[in-house]
Amino acid sequence: MAQDSFANRGQRFTAKAADFSRAVLKIVGEDVRSWDVFRWIVIVLLALNLLLLLSLAGGIRSEIAALEQDRSAGADQLAHVTKDIADMRASLTQAISDMNSGLQSDIAKVNTKIDARLQQAAPKPSPPPAAAPKPGAKPKP
Repeated sequence: MAQDSFANRGQRFTAKAADFSRAVLKIVGEDVRSWDVFRWIVIVLLALNLLLLLSLAGGIRSEIAALEQDRSAGADQLAHVTKDIADMRASLTQAISDMNSGLQSDIAKVNTKIDARLQQAAPKPSPPPAAAPKPGAKPKP
């Protein structure tokens, strides 16, 4: 018996809900039939805006996921670029020191050649003349 009354309550609630929804739909239907073109255009534009926002939200989520993947790949690329910079710095330092030592040896060779030519072209100095006795000096007896 209690089960029958519970079943009846469920059926009555379902019937009341169906009646209420029909009444709401009837009121909304009467109101919608009285709308002009302007209101329909506004409703259509609002629906399009909602669809656009939903599609953009999905696109933004996918872009965020792609950026997170790029960030992890970016760390690997940063490490690779940092290693390349360190290697390049070391090779440039070595190249500069090699060029510096080569330039110093070339300058030393050029200086040696210039000194040799200057010594060949320069006249040899003659020995100074012997010192002559001074005329004013007399020997003492």
